[in-house]
Amino acid sequence: MGALFTSLFAKIAAVAKWFGDLFVAVFQALWDLLRDAVCWPFEQLLDIAVSALGAIDVSAITGQLGVFSQIPAGVAEVMAASGAGVCFSIIAGALAVRFVLQLIPFTRLGS
Repeated sequence: MGALFTSLFAKIAAVAKWFGDLFVAVFQALWDLLRDAVCWPFEQLLDIAVSALGAIDVSAITGQLGVFSQIPAGVAEVMAASGAGVCFSIIAGALAVRFVLQLIPFTRLGS
């Protein structure tokens, strides 16, 4: 008679464990679904931005990069010592940020 109750309690414990595992799996699946619902629109916006940046033609800019090799050595040394490279990169970054911010809808592009 004791073996019957032991077997019955083992089955009940197995069913309770199965329901607990089921609850954990459902909760984890819902958590993944909510997290993906937040991340998916952001990923789609980034895909649009990547494709828009890939469509920009930069051949005119890259074609003029050979001009820097024509700078005399003495002038290049003075420019490097005075930090002209850092200055040009700061100015280029500021201009890039300004151009990107002006592309926001409902803002004036001329200001």
